[in-house]
Amino acid sequence: MTSAGHAHHDDASEGTVAASDDLLIEAEALIATLNAHTDPSVGIATSALLERIDTVHRTALAHLMGAIQSMAGDAFVNRLTGDPAIRLLLMSYDLLAVDRRTLAEEALDDVRGHLHLYGVDVELIEVLGGVITVPIHGVTPADTTYAGVVRDLEEALTAGLLGFQELEIRDGKDARAVAADSTFLPAASLKRAFRPVYRDVCRLDALAPGTTRGVVVDDVMVLLVRVDDEVFAVRNCCGDGPLPLDYSTLEGTELRCSWHGCRYDVRTGHRLDRPDASREEYLSVLPVRVSDGVIQVVVGTASVAAAGAPR
Repeated sequence: MTSAGHAHHDDASEGTVAASDDLLIEAEALIATLNAHTDPSVGIATSALLERIDTVHRTALAHLMGAIQSMAGDAFVNRLTGDPAIRLLLMSYDLLAVDRRTLAEEALDDVRGHLHLYGVDVELIEVLGGVITVPIHGVTPADTTYAGVVRDLEEALTAGLLGFQELEIRDGKDARAVAADSTFLPAASLKRAFRPVYRDVCRLDALAPGTTRGVVVDDVMVLLVRVDDEVFAVRNCCGDGPLPLDYSTLEGTELRCSWHGCRYDVRTGHRLDRPDASREEYLSVLPVRVSDGVIQVVVGTASVAAAGAPR
């Protein structure tokens, strides 16, 4: 929605609907304005129009995502949903599951970098409805900065987690006891494409077209692959084995392992020499992007200790 579009609807509604940074909230406000129109037929027509638009878009998107997944696999779908705009669209049509714990982690990530500058860490323990349970390390209620830390966390959760109601702060010792329980999900289990945490790896010009390069990102071995102007990233091991792919040969998007001749499509991770191979034998494809000439890769949601500076 352009700024001109904002100006137009502001004039039409005589200022009853203010422009918002959240387009979904703004759209809902506009729909509510139409539904509250003094002429009941306007609300009825609005509902009928939205139902028909929803049916067309939902059906087309469901078919499109089904086709993409069948042709390119889950890894490519994960790359697509790493884009906030695509993720928002799919979530609005219930085509992408919303993991509230991941969303809460992402909201906290937005403030963790700032808190780390003051020696403060926060650990997500539990998400129960709108109640978020955390311990805060590095500051106590007796410290003058404590209230500010709590306020920062609450503001981040309010902005990043729909339905956030309350921040429950638990003592660090109690938190460790909960973390050992089966209800605690370690950061390693949150490897999803929802606003992933990107890590700088190297400059794009350090990776020539048609070449590969082994790197280590957050203690994870990663193989960068450049095909023409596009960069891909995969776990640097052949299938489910420990052998690295550093000396593999690359032809187009096909990567041939130097050990046993296994052939992979670096876009999807699929085995090209064995169509019947199990998923465990595929390459694990990682989200990757180029920002300001720097290749950035995701190996999963970062732990508190590895979160570093804000994204």
